[in-house]
This record gives sequence, structure tokens and C-alpha cells, in this order.
Amino acid sequence: MNTWFRGRFEIRIDEKGRLRMPSVLRNTHSKDDQVVITNGQFNGQRCLDVYTLESWKKLEGRIAKLPSLKTEVQIFQRFYLSGAQETEYDGQGRLLLAPTARKYANLDTNIVLVGMGEKIEIWSKSSWDRLYESLAGDFEESLRQIAKLESKMEEDD
Repeated sequence: MNTWFRGRFEIRIDEKGRLRMPSVLRNTHSKDDQVVITNGQFNGQRCLDVYTLESWKKLEGRIAKLPSLKTEVQIFQRFYLSGAQETEYDGQGRLLLAPTARKYANLDTNIVLVGMGEKIEIWSKSSWDRLYESLAGDFEESLRQIAKLESKMEEDD
């Protein structure tokens, strides 16, 4: 089953560190409702990455094929794999975010969930707002670069 997440949702974390996943994101999960949450980053801003268990296992398979003696691979594994925690939704459709994960991503009450295809990112609202403004400023140049990539892909076909 291919899972595809899209959209952006501003929500709140309760006092116990739980978040209620919007149904449009939750309903795309596999029937067992298990997810893996790990450390994430983009442009020096910290977030959390959320994968379905199925997608996570595929990613782990890809990581296992990397040359394990390379320093870059070891750094990636220590950062990304060591932060991974398997969890599941409670009876009310909430996910509990571990205190260490919330601390890493500087999450307080207000957060933003961002659908990123095979994963969901969890951002503090303030970090997301800064990042989104930066992305908006770079959008036209990114669009030009994507058009070039698309042309190259068509040539290769």
C-alpha cells in the first residue's frame, strides 16, 4: 500500500504531549495504526518526521544497503535511526510525542503538520512560519530548477 501525505495543518499539543492527527492524514495509514517518529531537519531548523510502519521498514531496508563503514552513513544512522520511536494511535486518534522528541524539535503547544509525500513533518509553529517565508522567497528559482530536472528526465526517457 502506497501512502501519500499532503496538506498543512495547524493544531495544538495537549498538556500530556499528545496530538490529534487530522482524519485526512490518519485515514491514509495502514490498518494497524502504527507509526515511527524520528528526528528531522531542514535548513538547520528542527522538526520530527512521522512514517507509517510500512514506509519506515522500506526506508530501513534502503539504509541497510548503504556502506556501513562510511562515516557519513554512520552519522546518518546515529542521528536518524537512534531517534526513531515506534508508537500507535490511542483510542481517540491521538499520538503521544515523547518528551525527548518534543525537546529536540522545540515543540510547545502550537504545531504545524506538513504532508511530505511518504512522511509527515511536525514543526513548532514559529519554526514553520520562519521556514515557510524563506521557502516562499525561493519558490520561483526552485520552480525553474525543477523545470530543468523535468526536461532532463524527459530526455532520458
